[in-house]
Amino acid sequence: MLSHSTKKLTLNLGLKFLKVFIKRKFKLSDIVFDYAVIGAGLIGSAAAKYISETNPNTVLIGPSEPKDKESHNGVFGSHYDEGRIARISDTMHEWSYLAKKSIEKYNFIERESGIHFYNGVGTLSVGGTNYHNDLIKASNKIKFEYLTQENFNIHNNYHHIQLPEKSKYIFEPKNAGYISARNLVKAQKNIFKSNDGKYINDLVVNINKYNNIFNVETSKNVTISAKKILISAGGFSNFTNILKDNLPIGIKGRTTLLGEINNNYIDDLKKYPSIIHKPNNAEDIYCLPAITYPNGKTYIKIGWSHFINITSYNEAIHWFKGKIDSKEKNGLLEELNTIYDKKMFSSFHTDHCVITWTKTKYPIIDEIEKNMFVSVGGNGHAAKSSDHIGFISAKYITTGQWDKNLNRKKFTLKENI
Repeated sequence: MLSHSTKKLTLNLGLKFLKVFIKRKFKLSDIVFDYAVIGAGLIGSAAAKYISETNPNTVLIGPSEPKDKESHNGVFGSHYDEGRIARISDTMHEWSYLAKKSIEKYNFIERESGIHFYNGVGTLSVGGTNYHNDLIKASNKIKFEYLTQENFNIHNNYHHIQLPEKSKYIFEPKNAGYISARNLVKAQKNIFKSNDGKYINDLVVNINKYNNIFNVETSKNVTISAKKILISAGGFSNFTNILKDNLPIGIKGRTTLLGEINNNYIDDLKKYPSIIHKPNNAEDIYCLPAITYPNGKTYIKIGWSHFINITSYNEAIHWFKGKIDSKEKNGLLEELNTIYDKKMFSSFHTDHCVITWTKTKYPIIDEIEKNMFVSVGGNGHAAKSSDHIGFISAKYITTGQWDKNLNRKKFTLKENI
């Protein structure tokens, strides 16, 4: 029998040979990849990264962010964003676990990729008694550091934040704040490519199977062959004709409002925490601190739980490009001004995103036919948790193994039908 050290040496030599082989100038049509990941967003890029750590014969396929949204004719991604809340606290403890495992990797991902995406400014979760008690109860299962109004006065530390009377809150000072979803995707892709994975900036339009090999066709008439595929195309998974049968997911469009900050408040408000506000029997609100966007302007972003149902490709495209209902804008503006004084803002504009929902409120990570897998359904929680969702997806497609800290049943296709 081979010793452990001999086996490890043999594996390393094999990986080195495979990397050299892939680097040679072959046409894509000459290569049969072991794994193809379709969808280069938050979950897909993370999954591809983890697969390529042990098998560089992996391809990641998905379009990059369009330069001009109005003239763009293809799909959109909700990760084209600079502000997504990061926190461990959650009333559903498995989401707490996914968040904790992901957030613990942020610093490593930043170092490995050379891309900064995480700001640990803390997160404030505000609500009524029921919400507060549910968070405390969940913290008994997934441990995280937090403070309450008994030992932390929000107004003394963040005097611009206005909270309704009788609100209860927990404040997470560590492993919480916000991420640039856009930069996290770039970071995951960087590491994937450094593992010698192949990234193809293109849209998949068709998948067929012949002799147990998947042939993946793209919008640029490129065909990629792979033995196994993982589909992680988010809200567009059912809209691009790549699946024989639609997944049991719901697509919901959400509106966000960005308030541009007056210059004299920017430095202070950049140090403020992310906020989640869940008052009893009212809208769920989330609010980011001041963040500077690629256009050089600094905004506070706010969103809520209003949504519209999206049932087709054209509806999804129209949503990303369309105009916002003035009632939505005015409603969000009113909510923003209950948290921050309106004198802090010079202008406002709106944006769009979509959320992919499932019956269990957890992603569907499953094999839907022989060697075809999916990892879809962020349920509004996945951005901060995407690294570990990618990890468990990669583990499942490569080895069939599952994270024992998660209830497998909740993540199956069957349970979500």
